[in-house]
Amino acid sequence: MAKPNGISKQELIESAKRCIRDKGIDKLTLKAVAEGAGVTQGTVYYHFKTKEQLLFDIVQSLCDASWKVAQPAQAAGEDLQASIAQALAGARERAAYQSFYHTLFFSLVVHSLQNDEMLKQLSRLLEKENAQAAELLAGWLPASARSVMSLESWGILVNALIDGLALQALINPDFESEKIYAELSALIARITAE
Repeated sequence: MAKPNGISKQELIESAKRCIRDKGIDKLTLKAVAEGAGVTQGTVYYHFKTKEQLLFDIVQSLCDASWKVAQPAQAAGEDLQASIAQALAGARERAAYQSFYHTLFFSLVVHSLQNDEMLKQLSRLLEKENAQAAELLAGWLPASARSVMSLESWGILVNALIDGLALQALINPDFESEKIYAELSALIARITAE
């Protein structure tokens, strides 16, 4: 199949995001993405063989964008607490009732449980997320915290904690994410101050 001209994979991802925001995830089809981008379905099929692959690529692009926000503060040598606050603010924004990101993420998890190839891709994405969390934590955690648990395990734990809080916020409109994240921030400040 020849490569289609005039539209990038990222532009199709943006069309899919608009479709989901405007019509809901249930109405997302490759045809709807094509219509939203003003291209043929063949163009969409060139980049995405299935709806699940499209969902995965959307989730991956959102994850990558999220890490780009968290890492500059640490790289710029900002105050440790400011760096932590920036990273937690990004996580808190996604921990909301009917969160766009986590609705997609958990929908993808459900689809992946019955699709071995998608499950492998999702597993690699989580491994990358865990490694990025560990890398971020490497600059934050004191030796005493690292003597209790490896950086790899800390990354997995923090990633699971963030996704677990997001799941609770996603399904409970009364979930107090501001309060929980304020307390989590205080806990991390205490751990990193040692």
